[in-house]
Amino acid sequence: MPQDHPRTESQRSENPRGESSRSERGESARSEQVRSERSAAAVTGAQFADMGVSSVKTSLRLQKELIETFQDIGRDWLTRAASEAELAFKLPNKLTNARSVPDAVSAYQEWLNELLSMFGEDSRRFVSDGQKIVDTSMRCFANVSPAAG
Repeated sequence: MPQDHPRTESQRSENPRGESSRSERGESARSEQVRSERSAAAVTGAQFADMGVSSVKTSLRLQKELIETFQDIGRDWLTRAASEAELAFKLPNKLTNARSVPDAVSAYQEWLNELLSMFGEDSRRFVSDGQKIVDTSMRCFANVSPAAG
């Protein structure tokens, strides 16, 4: 195909309006923006990593605290169960030592009153231990939440 205006290769690449310099500036600005975004992403990534390490340490410490609370509660309940078992073993001895029916009824009534008293104390302890668990859990979750950091 014949061309009306023959140009050399260098003339074709030049733009008389200066558009090539605008596109070079746009590419430069774009590459600067990309570099800036990568830098910001690296900083943000490092901040998230630091936050993650901090959160893990805090979580482990608070988890340990929660486990210790459960251990204390469990230890108390085991002690309590042992004392209730001890009370249950006392009843047959009291009944066999009774000389009459009124003595046996009295021994049983005394034992039952003591058992019901222990049950009342157990229910108060149950509520108290539940409150300890809730308080410890809330403290743990409040300290681990992002708003706390």
